[in-house]
Amino acid sequence: MPPVTRRTSPWLAPGDPDEGKLWLTWLIRLRWLALFAQAVTFAFVFHLLDGVPALVVWGATMAVLAALNAWTVGRLGQTEEVPAVGVLGQLLTDVAALTAFFAVGGGPDNPFTTLYLVHVAMGAVMLPPRLAAVVGAAVVVGYSALFLGHLPLHVENHSLPAMVLLRLGHWIAFVITATSVAVFVVGIASSLRRRKEQLLEARDRSARTDRLRSVGTLAAGAAHELNTPLSTLSLRLRRVGRRHTDPETTRDVEAMKDQLERCSSIVQRLLVGAGDPSASDMERRELVSMVAEAVRLWSRGSTLEVVLSDESEGFEVELPVVAFQQALINLLENAREAQESVSSFDPLEIRVLREGSDGVVELADHGCGLPRQREQVGEPFFTTKPTGTGLGVFVARAVADGAGGGLQYLPRVPAGTVARWWFPEARRRAV
Repeated sequence: MPPVTRRTSPWLAPGDPDEGKLWLTWLIRLRWLALFAQAVTFAFVFHLLDGVPALVVWGATMAVLAALNAWTVGRLGQTEEVPAVGVLGQLLTDVAALTAFFAVGGGPDNPFTTLYLVHVAMGAVMLPPRLAAVVGAAVVVGYSALFLGHLPLHVENHSLPAMVLLRLGHWIAFVITATSVAVFVVGIASSLRRRKEQLLEARDRSARTDRLRSVGTLAAGAAHELNTPLSTLSLRLRRVGRRHTDPETTRDVEAMKDQLERCSSIVQRLLVGAGDPSASDMERRELVSMVAEAVRLWSRGSTLEVVLSDESEGFEVELPVVAFQQALINLLENAREAQESVSSFDPLEIRVLREGSDGVVELADHGCGLPRQREQVGEPFFTTKPTGTGLGVFVARAVADGAGGGLQYLPRVPAGTVARWWFPEARRRAV
């Protein structure tokens, strides 16, 4: 299935796997906040600025930053990745805008020049060392340029004394700088932790896939070895059927043939069932119909009743059908054996429902419940059954993982287990 292009919102916690887009998302967020702060500041200090030129420069700088942010938001949803040079350009633009604000707002005497340090911190976190050094140099150049020329602030126009106004400005600047750095660092740390969790999850999924392929190799060898004796048995049964035509022998031969055909079918699906689920053909169908077909296949060899309820509203999925059927049969077998262990012969309950953009298959039993090592359920070769292989749940989870879904086992009250198996909705085809 082709990848889904996800639009990134600057107001959501960054989670994009591309690092450049992660940094740019944070820059967009902080710049909107900075523009709001500049607008509030302008409302209070515009009468302190040195005439119309200062007002024009202040307003034009805010307009340029707002336009740049709007353009960046649009580009962020269309660009696959953002290079470090693109992040550098955004930071340098912010440094230049700060310099313009300070140039018409008192120059180096403006207490808010400490905001330069926020951009130094962002450059150090977001960029490689060489590019971070460029940001640091730009801050030094911008701050130094303020000594060469700037417009004064007419603090005498304010109702507060100049000394009180200056100290108040220093206090506000310190609070804003400290808060900005703290929020930025905490937010980035949270985003990095989220990315680390995503990487660990991807690595775990890859490891499970590798183990599944190893099992598939073993399954291929087993299928090859079993085909020969099954063919021999089929030939011998035909001979026995021709030599003995009495009714009792005929019935026995037909029963053996049915079981032999079932064994042959299992062997043919062994590679798909225990190997790579993507090896079978993908089909787009209603989820409930795929479940019902798997239940019919399983019911041929079981006397336990299955109650199937449909609340999926025609939910469609695109899955490897053979792998799906084999996996659900494995789950049904596990549920049956769990009930037999406590001498329960109640019907198994399957509920197919829609939850948002996912289709869910819930299989509930009245069995012995989850084992103590419940966190290991689904790992290959982990089983609590004396004759089990530990591959049934593993295969079911692999089928769901391959489609972008998952599998979860939950305890059932008062007794038993509920297996929740979910899959994403099939992508709509263009008409």
